[in-house]
Amino acid sequence: MLFFSAFLSGVLLFYLFDYFPFSSTALFVSASAYLFIKKKYLLVPVIIIGVVYGYVRLSPEPVTPEIWNKELRVTGRFIPKIDLSKTGNDIQVFQVDTAVDEKTGEEIEFLHDEDIGVVSDIQADHDERYELLLQTGRDNTRLNPGGFPGSRLYGKVTASDNKEEVAYPVVHIFNRIRNDLNTYTHSRFKPDSAALVSAITTGEMSGLSDGLRNAFNVSGLAHILSISGTHFGLFSVMLFGIFIFVIRRLPYRMFQRLTIYLSPSQAAAILCIPFMLMYLGISGSSVPAVRSFIMISLFLFGLLIGRKGFWLNSLLFAAFLIVLWDPEVVLSLSFQLSIVCCSCELTVLFIGFSIEKKEDAEVSKSKPLRYIKNSFMLTIAATIGSAPLVAYQFHYFSVISPLSNLIVTPLICFVLVPLSLVSSFTFILTDNYLFTPLVSVSADMSVALVELVAKIPFADIKIPAFPPVLIIFFYAGSLIYFALGRPKKMLIVPLIPFIVYAMINLIDKKELNVTFLDVGQGDSAVVELPDRKTIVIDTGRTGREAAAFLKYLGKKEIDALVLSHVHPDHTGGLEYLLTMFHIKEMWDNGRTEYPEGLMIPENHRALERGDVLAAGTHKIEALHPYREFYSMYGSEYDEENNSSLVLKITGRKLSFLFTGDMEEEAEENLLHIGKWLDSDVIKIPHHGSRTSLSDDLLLNVSPSIAVISVGRDNQFSHPSPLTLEKLEGRKIFRTDIDGAVKITETARGYETKTFKDFAFEKAGSFEKEVKNIKKLFSVW
Repeated sequence: MLFFSAFLSGVLLFYLFDYFPFSSTALFVSASAYLFIKKKYLLVPVIIIGVVYGYVRLSPEPVTPEIWNKELRVTGRFIPKIDLSKTGNDIQVFQVDTAVDEKTGEEIEFLHDEDIGVVSDIQADHDERYELLLQTGRDNTRLNPGGFPGSRLYGKVTASDNKEEVAYPVVHIFNRIRNDLNTYTHSRFKPDSAALVSAITTGEMSGLSDGLRNAFNVSGLAHILSISGTHFGLFSVMLFGIFIFVIRRLPYRMFQRLTIYLSPSQAAAILCIPFMLMYLGISGSSVPAVRSFIMISLFLFGLLIGRKGFWLNSLLFAAFLIVLWDPEVVLSLSFQLSIVCCSCELTVLFIGFSIEKKEDAEVSKSKPLRYIKNSFMLTIAATIGSAPLVAYQFHYFSVISPLSNLIVTPLICFVLVPLSLVSSFTFILTDNYLFTPLVSVSADMSVALVELVAKIPFADIKIPAFPPVLIIFFYAGSLIYFALGRPKKMLIVPLIPFIVYAMINLIDKKELNVTFLDVGQGDSAVVELPDRKTIVIDTGRTGREAAAFLKYLGKKEIDALVLSHVHPDHTGGLEYLLTMFHIKEMWDNGRTEYPEGLMIPENHRALERGDVLAAGTHKIEALHPYREFYSMYGSEYDEENNSSLVLKITGRKLSFLFTGDMEEEAEENLLHIGKWLDSDVIKIPHHGSRTSLSDDLLLNVSPSIAVISVGRDNQFSHPSPLTLEKLEGRKIFRTDIDGAVKITETARGYETKTFKDFAFEKAGSFEKEVKNIKKLFSVW
């Protein structure tokens, strides 16, 4: 156990060194000194081996060439996969063997063995190797707090050629099986039920609707969707029981011969292994699945050699093997949530400690009471153990999790999982899905129960972002608690940092602040008012960036959603936000037509010039358009731009001007109101296009800060050099360069922050390390 811990610590130190070189060195020296004092000298070189292993495997870091908006020639194969993403495009998955920039001839090594999305109508033969000429898309990376900056590469096929028939590796055989299973379930079951069955059997979660995902999160059952210890454990227990039953009923002579060499338990353990391997294959071999397979295999191996109960050793050994295979996995979200979160090592760690009790304390209790107590304690342990990481990553805490796990989990785990797994294996072997009606009914019941539980008032608590250092304090406090023998008086120790932070946050006086989100070639901004109300101005094309940021803030409702005008780069995410949040009010320019069937809030206002909404230390003024305004020039598209709702939000010391996509005609009309335009911050109209900012408007607004919401590598070449030239001498922020931009009113004026400033950066000096340490104690 100590060997595995030391090696993993070494790999982790290697990664920490990039961002905290001096602290990591001090930590290593301190740990080494402690080990020498404890006379565990051999663990020091093991830590060093872990550091060296991480360096050898992943250093030097390759220079990533530009892959967006390029013509690439790639070779590889199409992977069987049903498209459940509801994108509307015929997207196939292509695994790359080689990739070359067609223009420069440069080989792009980091794409080797990577999967890319290919838009094509090719009827692919999965047994053949292809050479494709791809036109890749534009960079759709998003840099926002609460979002995931990673961006998948997509390409459109412009030419293709069948190269040769190739051997079909085992992994691709499993991909084909997974595809066939997913195709069957989605053709026979209701959409949500099919998505649930696919998630627990093949690990395919792209078919899950946003509503169903949210219901699982709120009810505290999200761990069921990720194939992990629960699924492998149940499957192994079911198989073990079946094999024991069969072995004990073998003809006497056959049973006698078998037991000369093996006990029934050992024989059953051996027979379980091939089926566990098959389940690992069809589950997609994700990090949680691999970790669980290793741990279950170790348990079965323990039966063979007569050892049981070494769960902590199995846990660390599983992590050791995964990191040995791919050291970089320690940085991945799936590893953190699998090895450290709900269906992960920390959960198992907390569960393990919670069930260590003396046998004589249990003898006096009846079996039903003992089962209920143990189930409740395990659920509580899992919830508490994983809560900080779940709250940090997903910004919620499920209050109802213990209850929902006792009510819903048995149905899914003891009915749906066994039925769907048995049916899947019979489908693989005989092309017959054995328990189709039963799986359908139990999946429908499971979905209905999850949705019902999620609708219970106050089922979950939205958790605003908190400093990452609180997680360190929590688990450090937990270790102290366990080291001291788990005294009841010390149970609150791990929670003290969170309690202190919550109290400081409650009494902290809120000021006006605005975050301009990175939504690509579009607009979306979130305004946090001093009275703690939240306004969203425009949604971007999808609304997902705004939704992720609002969850990051711990919001479950939007006080007012403002739509400047009808264009999809400003309103495309309306339906998504209506689905994900309770929206109290909606404001627009009075000229927006909404699709039939869209559930628009009853409190719907059409704002026009002269409307003022004031409360406390802030006010919101509508400056454009007015009822009689009509565009006299240009197309219908230009008219919609010129009819953009223009708002001015003013606090105690700071004012913001939101301009939508207004163009020259609207700008000229606005000049008549003169001093009312004066603002500290201006959101530059129409993404900084050539005609988006007249000299006269800039003179009247006289801003100190200009924010341009614009997409990376956009096809319009926004912002225009002419616009940037006009803004010289002012602070200019661009979402394509800076990511999200936050401007906060302060007693002295204002503070600014960009996502690039907020993100951790590799520290080549002590000064940069200090900055990273400060970021551990801060939030957006």
